[in-house]
Formats: sequence, structure tokens, C-alpha cells
Amino acid sequence: MGENTSTTTITPSATTGSITLTASADTFRSGQVGSLWQISQPRDTSVFKGSLASDTSSSSTAYFSGGYSFTTTGTWDATVTLERSTDGGTSWSGALSPLNSTNFDNPAENEDSGAIYRVTMSDWASGTCNYTFIISDSLNPGVVRITAFNSFTSVDATTILDLANTDATTRWREGYWSDYRGWPETVAVHQQRLTFGGSASFPQTLWFGKQDPDDFSNFLEGTLDTSSFTRALPGQNPIRWLLSQDYLLIGTSGSCGKYGEQGASVTPTSSNYQEQSTFGSSIVKPAVAGDVVIYIERGNRNVREFSYSLQADKYISPDLTIVSPEITDSGIKDAAFQLRPEPVLWCVLNDGEIATLTYQKDQSVIAWTKQITDGDFESVATIPGTDEDEVWVSVERTIDGSTVRYIEQFQPRDWGSDVNDAWFVDSGLSYSDTATTDFGGLDHLVGEDLYIYADTLIEANEVVAADGTITINNAASNVTVGLPYTTKIETLPLVIDPQDKVMNKKIKNVAFDFYKTGACQFSNGSNGTLQNINFKNSLILDPSATATDLYTSVVAFKKVYWPFGSRRKQTIYIETDQPMPLTIRSITPNYRIYP
Repeated sequence: MGENTSTTTITPSATTGSITLTASADTFRSGQVGSLWQISQPRDTSVFKGSLASDTSSSSTAYFSGGYSFTTTGTWDATVTLERSTDGGTSWSGALSPLNSTNFDNPAENEDSGAIYRVTMSDWASGTCNYTFIISDSLNPGVVRITAFNSFTSVDATTILDLANTDATTRWREGYWSDYRGWPETVAVHQQRLTFGGSASFPQTLWFGKQDPDDFSNFLEGTLDTSSFTRALPGQNPIRWLLSQDYLLIGTSGSCGKYGEQGASVTPTSSNYQEQSTFGSSIVKPAVAGDVVIYIERGNRNVREFSYSLQADKYISPDLTIVSPEITDSGIKDAAFQLRPEPVLWCVLNDGEIATLTYQKDQSVIAWTKQITDGDFESVATIPGTDEDEVWVSVERTIDGSTVRYIEQFQPRDWGSDVNDAWFVDSGLSYSDTATTDFGGLDHLVGEDLYIYADTLIEANEVVAADGTITINNAASNVTVGLPYTTKIETLPLVIDPQDKVMNKKIKNVAFDFYKTGACQFSNGSNGTLQNINFKNSLILDPSATATDLYTSVVAFKKVYWPFGSRRKQTIYIETDQPMPLTIRSITPNYRIYP
């Protein structure tokens, strides 16, 4: 925060270790325990002199940042190194190149981060080196962390950077972050800077850390290009997210924009925030989808793309839910992006369902669908994988009359070459061992009616007993069991031409181009009577079923008779709730046209 401008003073009880700070007026709050405070005081001395005539090190200087000068005199045969430490003297590194029997005189060196210094002589052979070290800044910027609240005018603290003396001073400043002021709500690493954005008390503020991989958590402000600095965005819109790209992209509740210039480093003197779009953002984290950013608009219903437009010469935010606005009606509360095998945005909705957006901008693919389970999805996360990114969810379910929460993973779409590894149940478990009819370990699904996929066949459902076991009808060595879910597909109304009439056309049959499919039902519209396609793999329908592989249309499509009448807006509806895959590459209806 800015330096104190009032007449209130703070007096430290000591300069190092555990101390007490006493204010001349009400200043402290209980929520400030843990916060950092800077206490600036005049230095007792800014000049450090001495002589070295052996392999040894001088005493260290006071902690400081800013300008300094270093000079050596005398005649000597040795190596002299000016060293600095940023951790209170635990470790030291060279601040300047070593001096080999040569004097040095430079009045304009700079310490950007803040450190203590010493002079070290090594390989001494003869002579004496006299040194003078002068700190340019006459103020000592001590730092303390509050450890206990005593009253509005008194707190206990521990020194982080030693204070200069025990005199009262008006030169103090409170740290931005604490339980009282709030903590940053967004974070990114941009151009090797740890960057925070927005807190309860400073919702439009950006904090840029030092550009130094060895000191990235240093937020003490300086003047060099690599120094830490703070910026406040214009307006009154809280920062919702930060994303590092060519620019630092920033989403606020009222707009989205960029910070910095392309190809240029962000520095204390670089340009500020440039608003690009007035479609503000929610707090749901954005996702990088190839060359664009996808974010959730304020209100949590619309999903927008944030990408550069050559025509507009700025970033724009087109709506990706415009063709399916009803799919996110209940609102989006969490989202995660899966890049492989296909780019999919997973959006957890407030009603417990998941809306997925398959998004391939270069192919003009923007396709929405829903994932529904026997329970409520609560959150989602993705983990990069070798062949497919993993999708994990937190799910609330009601099991045996009790509310439970499980962490579950969506299994890969590509199950490999072994059809036994196909997985099309929820909250499931699998078994691969000696053939048996008895299976345990299903305590998390007690009382649930499970669907069963056993040795490439569909078994009859079984209810999990109180001890977490089931017994199936036929012994099997590869079994997957779990909760069922229903896959639904419905075409748009089938129209031959705008003059379509009910009485002069009728669907004769439909040809399905299946790929690795094991179950499918169809009907004339979603309210029609479902007709089953027999893939000869269901022990429920046929106890003698012996199918050993999934069905793929190789030479001819799977042609089925259409036993339904005509209607004006006919649709082909497809459904399955069986624990088997269903992939359709094309649907071809054949009409009979009457004169």
C-alpha cells in the first residue's frame, strides 16, 4: 500500500528479532496478524570502511536496496570479491567481478532486490586492501511481520529485514495482503514474473513480482526494468482471471483486455491495460484452446472466445453458445479444457449436469452436448496425458439412502486393441483374472442396479448386496460393472425439399454406418417406440449370444426396416443405455415417394 501520509508514528521496541510496534493513534486490526509492514528510518550509518590483509571477510553492511558505491585503495596481491546475500547472510554470491590485485572505484552501482554486502579476500600473498562501501539511500527500509494483535495501537512482530533504530517514524506502510485487507484472487506467471491480481480491498490491482527466476517471490518495488511494481486498472471492475500469452490477458467483470506490448517486456515503465472487449468475465477460469482463449461471460451462461481479429485490429469476444443458448440455462460453475484426443470444453452446470463443447475453430466445429449421470457433477479438472488428456470430476451421488461424494475419471475414448477394455458405465470397476461369477469391492455402490459388460457380452443387471458383492449368471474373466447412463442422438427434421408433404413420402429403411458399436435402438422421433438392433452380444436378449467383437460397417451399412408411418417433421432418434460403445459415422434414410 502507499506510504503513510498522516502524522501517526510507529515506534519499534527493538531493531531485530521479536519486537513490539507501538502506534501513536489507532492503526492496527486483529485481521492484520500475518501481514508485512515496512518501517523506514534514517540509517545510523551509510558508510562502511575497513581493511583486509589475509584470507578473510569483512562484517556485513546494513540491508538496503538502491544505489551504492564501492572503492578500494592500497597495494596488495590477492583476490578481492564484493559479495551480496539476500537471505540474511546464509548464502553469498558475487556482486561484481573479482578484483585480482587491482583497485576499483565506481560510485554508481545499484542493488535492485535488497541485500546485505561484505568484502571477501582470498589467495592473499601480500599487502593490504582498503575498502569503502557507501549506501546512497539514507533511509533503511526495514520489514516486519505481525505475529500478535494486542490493541489498536500495539502489535507484536518479527523482523524480516532489520530496522535501523528504535526511533518513532511516520515513514511506514502496510502490506497489501492480509486477512484484514484480503488476498490476491488470481495468479499467473508472465514473462518470468509471478503476477497476482485483485483482492477484496484492491479488486483492480495487479502486482508484478521481480523478473528473476531465483528471486521471483520478491515484491519489493524498484526502478529497474526487472523490478517489482504495482498497477491499478481503470474503472471499477474486479479482476477475474489472468492468462499469460503474447500479452498478459486480463478478464474483469466488465471487460477483457491486455497488458503490455507484443514482443516487449513488461516493466515498471511499460504501457498499461488496454481494454479490448466489453463482455466481462465470470470467476470461472478461462481455457487456452489452440490459438484462442475461451472464457465464461459474467452471468455464467454464455461461453465466449477471446481472440485477435485482423479486421477489427483488436481482440474480440464472439459468443460460442449462440446456436444452443438453452444448454447452459442453469449457469456454469466450473470448467476445464481437454485438448486430446479432440478439443473439448467441459462445463459443470448448476443443475449437476455437464455441458461439453467440442471446439475446432479451423474446421468451423462448434458442437454442444450434455453429460448426465445418476447424481450431480460438482467440479471438473483435466490432466495432460500421453494419448488422451484425463478428465476427472467430483460427483455427488445418493447411494443406499446416503449422500456421498466420489472422485471419478472419464475413461479414454480409445480403449486400445482389446475390446474387453471398452468402458461405458459410470462410477465403475473392472476385473481381469480367472473366470468367476462372484465379484466384490463394490461397497461404494451398495443397493444400486448395475449394468454388466462381461467377456464382450452384455450380462443381466445385478443389484449390489450390502457387503459390496454381486453374482452374475455366467462366469467371466474380463468384467466391467457400474451405473448406467443413456446416450441419445436425434437428427434434425428430415426434409427433401421445401414442398414436402406428409402424404407423398415415406421412409422405407435407414442405413447406419456404425464403427465399433455394440448396442443401438432407434425410433421415429424421441417419443416413438424404440426398435432394437441385434448385434448378437446381449445375453439378456439371447442367452446363446456369442459375439466376440464390436460391429463396424466395412462393406455395407447396417440397414434396418423403418416400421413407422409418416409425419411432416420426421426425425431419426437413436438411444442406448447398455454398457457398450455406440459410434455412428453416417445415417442415410431411403424414401419411397408416391405420386
